[in-house]
Amino acid sequence: MQMQKHLLGRTARIRHGLRFAGAGLLLAALHCLAPSDASAQTRYTCRDDNGNNYTSSRACPQGMKTTSVSAGPTASEYRAERSPSRSVSSSPAPDHQQYMSERCRTLNDTMRSAYSRGIKADVQEGMRREYNRDCREEESEASSRYERERREARLQQRDEDRQAQQASQADEARRGQQCAESRRILNIKKARTDLTEGERSDLKRFEDAYLARCAR
Repeated sequence: MQMQKHLLGRTARIRHGLRFAGAGLLLAALHCLAPSDASAQTRYTCRDDNGNNYTSSRACPQGMKTTSVSAGPTASEYRAERSPSRSVSSSPAPDHQQYMSERCRTLNDTMRSAYSRGIKADVQEGMRREYNRDCREEESEASSRYERERREARLQQRDEDRQAQQASQADEARRGQQCAESRRILNIKKARTDLTEGERSDLKRFEDAYLARCAR
């Protein structure tokens, strides 16, 4: 009886080992049949009856538990997109872009934000070729126009500042002349000794106005 139990237990362990080995072979076969790392995207984490975890690009086989499913770029895509020579970092839009066509502006924006948006390196390269072919000359003309208008705006601002300064100087000169004339009149009236009560009141108001306008 003990021998029979021993044989039965040994048989159960052998069956379990075969089932474990079969699951491992199945996962290995799935890895061989899986797409290359250039195109694989989804990753499955599988757990067998013994608690062992396996990762596969295919769905977990029957009899194994799926513990997680993740999606994202493969290792080769990640390395290519991280490569400084093949990625374009996001940066503010250049000022002259306002003079470019909608198509070239959109393409330029996409190129500048390609890295942060996770666009593949080969797609970025294609966008650069398209931009150089269709938009580079347009960008050069837009940049020249922007610089020309900036120069013209600076010249116009300089002229306006000069005119404002000249007007201010003219106002100051005119005010000086008016104050000098008011001071002359004030001195003449104050020198009189025959002013009536009304004239003295007028003189006081005139003097107050003079002081408010001219005395600094």
